[in-house]
Amino acid sequence: MLLRLLIFALAPVVLFATACTGVMAMSVSPIEVEMSSVGMKSRAQITVINDSADPLPVEAVLQSLSLNERGEKKLANAGDDFLVFPTQAMIAPGGMQVFRMQWVGDPEILASKTFLMSLNQVPVRMKGRRSEVQVVIGLGVVINVAPPTGLPKIRLLQTSIVQDPVSGKRRPIISVENVSNVHALLSQSTISVSGDGWSVTIPSGLLKTKLGFGLVQPGRRRTFILPVDLPSGVRNVVANIDFRPKR
Repeated sequence: MLLRLLIFALAPVVLFATACTGVMAMSVSPIEVEMSSVGMKSRAQITVINDSADPLPVEAVLQSLSLNERGEKKLANAGDDFLVFPTQAMIAPGGMQVFRMQWVGDPEILASKTFLMSLNQVPVRMKGRRSEVQVVIGLGVVINVAPPTGLPKIRLLQTSIVQDPVSGKRRPIISVENVSNVHALLSQSTISVSGDGWSVTIPSGLLKTKLGFGLVQPGRRRTFILPVDLPSGVRNVVANIDFRPKR
């Protein structure tokens, strides 16, 4: 019996899964790749490390990725925009494999494109163990390809208060829009929130840790629950975003 687990991430993670042969571990770096359709940044690489005592068969699968306002992903065929080598590899125990990528699509794309590279453990037949469960793992690496010109720009649309479904705490929620042709990362911001005599500043490092990279694709909107608990006396909030893209 086979159980497949694919983890899609916008923040650094290391994956661990247990198989019928013992503990299997795989780590991938980086988990977010910034590329350009021209120049040196039209090439990149991802490193997969096999931390286990068993050989690790891995395949690389590339798909285009879009995110809706709630951050839910939609995947589609990636087409022929990328050359990936290798597409499959057997990684020795304690060894590593570098997967290289080359953008071969239109060098003059008008807006950023985003892809998901799924690095999947390939299931193998376990001799004499038909009734046991084998767990295979995969890690999704986000790849952003920017056009030759343009700068990302985030516009704050709305700030309100919601109950965080995870913590149960009252927290500020913001709605933002990317009004440029280049993808924007909310984690490259410092956000100030205030209301009813209370205020707080959320640094970029905390945003990246709690929210991930905060990808906002060109022409798209996203909502983000900010990682700060509101005092009981705060009933109305306003926010300010100091967005400083690194491009």
